[in-house]
Amino acid sequence: MEVYDLTIIGGGSAGLVLAVAGAKLGKKTALIEKHRIGGDCLWTGCVPSKALLKAAKVANYIQNADKYGISTSESKPNWQSVMNYVRSTQQVIEEEHDNPERFREMGVEVIFGDGHFESGESFVVEDRENGQTRKLKSKKYVISTGSRPLAPSIPGLDECEYLDSENVWELEELPESLLVIGAGPIGIELGQAFHRLGSKVTIAQRSDRILTKEDTDVSEQMQTYFTSEDINIRLNTDITQVEKHGDGVKVTFSENTSKSTNENTEEAFDKILVAAGRAPNIEGLGLENIGVKVGQNGIEVNDLLQTHVNNIYAAGDVIGHYLFTHVAAFQAQLLVRNFLLPFSKKINYAVVPWTTFCDPEIARCGLTEMQARAQYGDVDVFRLDQSDVDRAVAEGETSGFSKVITTKWRGKIVGVHLVGANAGEVVHEYVLAMQEGIPLRKLSGMIHVYPTYSTSVWRVAAKWLSEGSLINSLRKIVGAG
Repeated sequence: MEVYDLTIIGGGSAGLVLAVAGAKLGKKTALIEKHRIGGDCLWTGCVPSKALLKAAKVANYIQNADKYGISTSESKPNWQSVMNYVRSTQQVIEEEHDNPERFREMGVEVIFGDGHFESGESFVVEDRENGQTRKLKSKKYVISTGSRPLAPSIPGLDECEYLDSENVWELEELPESLLVIGAGPIGIELGQAFHRLGSKVTIAQRSDRILTKEDTDVSEQMQTYFTSEDINIRLNTDITQVEKHGDGVKVTFSENTSKSTNENTEEAFDKILVAAGRAPNIEGLGLENIGVKVGQNGIEVNDLLQTHVNNIYAAGDVIGHYLFTHVAAFQAQLLVRNFLLPFSKKINYAVVPWTTFCDPEIARCGLTEMQARAQYGDVDVFRLDQSDVDRAVAEGETSGFSKVITTKWRGKIVGVHLVGANAGEVVHEYVLAMQEGIPLRKLSGMIHVYPTYSTSVWRVAAKWLSEGSLINSLRKIVGAG
């Protein structure tokens, strides 16, 4: 039996952070991965989708080049060339950052193969490279096996070779027409990208708005933008049947609004892309035999990311809290700190930012306006249109707005919602302020380079000094005096 200080099961974001830390700190570390190092983010998530979105944005620039005073002979993007670009970005990151040999050189024992727990102390893995069955004993285990796309229960869907966020990257040809099931971040990003690259896209959503986790103002504005691009959005829509139809599929829709008579309609598509949620990868690990409990969203852990078995921890998508690469890395960093230092620190999700990388981008941190009012009662809401940001005007990127929610008197930032170019970059100034308890007014005293997109932060902060509840109350007092 091989003995380790730390054994990590799953080579995605959390697993790689832990492996590097374990090796650099002199701990005998094993990393077990059943497929490829890099996880969902490199192979089917963040990296390929952002590369595809960039290609789609370039295509959109070309199609609208006359806006910038440039004449061009428009041509339809070549799908295979686009996919070659996507794969080239993956190859660079794999070779420079996620190459298994890089981790082996650090001292990590990288093992490729399927495995399962025999007990809380031992893990058995079928080493695919060496053709051996290996039994590992470890002081601590971390399960970071990620998640996979979840398909809704729709009659006929399984027989129609649908796409999802994993197999869409194997697509050989761009479909002329595409139905996207689900209007969350993945559906919105990929739906817009396919539309801009030449597909006729319909996005179907069961609820009454897209991007349901975002502030209402954000989802309503984004729907306006997508509709203006001729992306067909079908809200309050159930899909009751899918069946093969020639080389494509025929889909039966049912409207579920109170105003609708619920009459079924049918429409044909070349392909269906399912983006309707994810499920944790826990099958085959033998968790049920060793006392690790699994709930509806994934492996159950406490505030130390510890399972019901004391020496087994879990991080990343597999625990179902926030399905983001950066959150998985954050969780891994907490584990590293707690494994090596005394006085364990609990995980704190009070300040978690995220970005949906459509065009314009959406960035968020904290509460929506509805949540803020439910928690704090009266709040101040400051809004700045992107058209008031000079850099956005200069670059023709005026779609969007900033919406910042603060407590009424002190100006504590409790929610930030950004729509616009580079929103995912601009949001971090707000994130730091929220994490360190810096009130909005203090951001107006920081010098911002002009002209940049981040001057929007300075402009919003200045609104607190002119429009905030405290300032308005002082004005009334002074005026009454």
